[in-house]
Amino acid sequence: MDRTAHILLGLALFLTVGPWGFAQGGGAQPCPNVMPGALGCELVAWSHLQEPIPLPGSETKPAPDQQSGRSPSSQTQPQASRQKITGIIVRQGEKYVLKAGDNTTYQLDDQERARRYQDKQVMVVGRLDPESHTFHIESIELTS
Repeated sequence: MDRTAHILLGLALFLTVGPWGFAQGGGAQPCPNVMPGALGCELVAWSHLQEPIPLPGSETKPAPDQQSGRSPSSQTQPQASRQKITGIIVRQGEKYVLKAGDNTTYQLDDQERARRYQDKQVMVVGRLDPESHTFHIESIELTS
């Protein structure tokens, strides 16, 4: 057999067997567990301080749960915006609370963290849950 015949035979064999030789388990799914309405695979592990921002011009249709005007998360806990509140952490009964400058008192969700700053002027960053009137602490720092 001459060289051209060997090349053609090898090419025919590659084209016949090639697709099966490179397959990964038959029918690999690129994005398993993708939720309806998602734009694609979740490639980033988001921390509680980051919020994913959709790309400009990406239009998404609401999922069937959201067509009533409420997202699944809003049924269990309303979305609260991030806030910075300055005040003094004081003990009120058995709990530590944040007493802000306007004499508003906020319940704090992380009592152990709040205890470390008792009777000190602090700035607390977090989210206020309007239903339970509890401030979910993201960070606490002393103010001068």
